[in-house]
Amino acid sequence: MTPGLGANKQIFMRALHICLSGILLGAIPSKGEQDSETWHGKGDVGLTLATGNAESFRATAGLEVSRDLGNWEARGRASFLYGQDDGASSSERLESSFQLNHRQGNRLYTGITGEFLHDPLAGIDWRVGVTPLLGWRAVEAERLKLHLEIGPGYTWEDRDGGVRGFSSARLHERLSFQVAEGVQVFQSLTALLEAENFDNYTLTAEAGIESKLGGKWSLRVVGKAVYYGESQALEDEDLLLTAGFGYNHLAADYSEGSLESGIKGVTPDEGRWAVTALLGGGASRGNSESSSLSSGLKVKKEWQGGEFVAGTFGSYGEKQGITSAESLTADVHYQRGLRNQRFWGMRVDWDHDAVAGLEWRTALAPYWGCSVIETTRGKLSLEGGPSYVAEQQGGEENAFLAAYLAVKGECQLGSRTRIAAECSFSSDATEWKSCLFTSEVRLSHALSERLSLQVIGRSSYDTTPAAGRERHDLQLVSALGVKF
Repeated sequence: MTPGLGANKQIFMRALHICLSGILLGAIPSKGEQDSETWHGKGDVGLTLATGNAESFRATAGLEVSRDLGNWEARGRASFLYGQDDGASSSERLESSFQLNHRQGNRLYTGITGEFLHDPLAGIDWRVGVTPLLGWRAVEAERLKLHLEIGPGYTWEDRDGGVRGFSSARLHERLSFQVAEGVQVFQSLTALLEAENFDNYTLTAEAGIESKLGGKWSLRVVGKAVYYGESQALEDEDLLLTAGFGYNHLAADYSEGSLESGIKGVTPDEGRWAVTALLGGGASRGNSESSSLSSGLKVKKEWQGGEFVAGTFGSYGEKQGITSAESLTADVHYQRGLRNQRFWGMRVDWDHDAVAGLEWRTALAPYWGCSVIETTRGKLSLEGGPSYVAEQQGGEENAFLAAYLAVKGECQLGSRTRIAAECSFSSDATEWKSCLFTSEVRLSHALSERLSLQVIGRSSYDTTPAAGRERHDLQLVSALGVKF
């Protein structure tokens, strides 16, 4: 293959990634569309980004749609996983399928399925298979369903730089069980074998659990294992694990209350404790060795004239057994109001960032501040004071007095969407060139009274980082928030 053709192929595959990712994120039908009475769909998405001393990126997306057309049934699936660490791809997998079935009785059905796979880390640039099939609904109970399928087909693939086609056989099994109201366990097993060489096979196993959280939203944890036959090069096993939020689009006549009716407010009630937990992440093993996890916990209580807030947030990433991200932050602050929109308080912050060479940093700061703007939709405040900082960075311990300044703001963008931002500045009182700028922007969209989708951006700039480390770190995480 000539270099020009190779470059064109890479451009084509990247364009295909972008297009299919857009389809995955936007293809869930809305209530107002023409076919909303018969289409069913569910989708999930997740995102994690870190840049600076830790260079990593993770994105996952999935979509399932189905529709009944009398004796016909149409089913479509697509999933996308991409990861990058230190500028190199650590996981990249795109697969999709479309199946059309025709009922031949109470239990039997016939159909045809088409499948597409792109997994370059396993040596598969692309694979397309078409299979006529015979299916049997072995169990079709209210809570338990078991379907079995078998059929001959033909497969084309570009693997390890060579294009070929071969006759294949496909065996498929899928099971779902309703454990309790709102909780479902699902599992599937698919085998694709070359008819003339049984050593050339791909075995895909998937299992997961889906738990309803509120309205049409659910929490999904899915594990997938892919095994390759002896004649396929590279690693013979891939293990993938993803966790995130899902959305179920149901038929218009489905008896379920609207999402709007479940929302009573997005701010904590005065005088009551509000606990919010965050979770997002994924993992892969085999040809792609990477994992990431982001989680956090926040406790808040507000009352007349005061508030108490404590929270922690951590991220961990790994590629090929080497840590690509490891950070943990925690903060506690207590605040009391004064006259004329003024207030005072005390805060303690603790930080750890292994990749940036920061073993630990603790800062204690009494502060005074005032509210600059305060309306029914949002507020903006300024605060500042002296601070005492102790840290161990780059193997050296240090302690110093510092000045602390911060700007905080939040705004209600809609009935269910809120944005909050905080920007702080801390400087060594004896050496003003040694400064630390930190900022956080948090966009929260309420899915129900207790459930929210959150996108968090965190940035830090250290003018005197550890030796050999970057000054700027940026992190972007999407996570599911649950309020208790």
